[in-house]
Amino acid sequence: MNTDKETATSTPQPIPRSRLRTPFAIVIAMTLLSAVVHGYSDGRWARPTDWMAQGQRLAQLPERCGPWVLLKTMELDENAARILRCYGSAVRAYRNEQTKDVVTVAVLFGPRGPIAVHTPEICYSSVGTAQLGERVRNSLDVAGQSQALWSVRFAEKGSDGSMGEPSFEVWYAWSDGEAWLAAEKPRFWMTPNLYKVQVAGPVGQKGTPPCEDFLKEFLPQLAPLLGASEEPSLVAKATDPFSSSRVE
Repeated sequence: MNTDKETATSTPQPIPRSRLRTPFAIVIAMTLLSAVVHGYSDGRWARPTDWMAQGQRLAQLPERCGPWVLLKTMELDENAARILRCYGSAVRAYRNEQTKDVVTVAVLFGPRGPIAVHTPEICYSSVGTAQLGERVRNSLDVAGQSQALWSVRFAEKGSDGSMGEPSFEVWYAWSDGEAWLAAEKPRFWMTPNLYKVQVAGPVGQKGTPPCEDFLKEFLPQLAPLLGASEEPSLVAKATDPFSSSRVE
């Protein structure tokens, strides 16, 4: 009796083309999604409005803010203007008539991405100075409204690389046209454009630091020149998962 068993062999079935195309389609979709997210976060694909006219309003900054009087008006550095792609900017120096302290203030308005990532820690650390310590979040009560700004101190580097006492400090924050916030990652806020205020001045030996004193006088006069974003207020975004910018 024949006990041999015939072994059935199966012919491999061809893989459907639709199954082959699926991974490729996923890769393409992810690439496009990444491009869209990057373009929106950089502010390039936002809905256009008359942003240039809005930025030109910054030229109306006052010549006097309390005891602080306009000393001179300057232009934004050409390289910085190219990087930031500003729709409008104002750079001015003010002197306190009483203390003789001088501060420099820059107010910028432009696409969210460039305005958000260009911080004093980056630009000042490349011009012969070094940051001293971590930045500090400060809460100011200005005209009955809470404003939050970062402050960071810098010292000049010696020829041997050593650093002495802090020689100046910088206060800065971002806004969508409403309250100013000291934020961790403003680039991820869902607003097409951002304002940035940055004030540099002496550290001060006693009493209120010159930068803080100036900001308390300056911010209320700056507020009417800002155009509120059509997106929800950034104050409402202060608890988003990308930011630890809760006002303290």
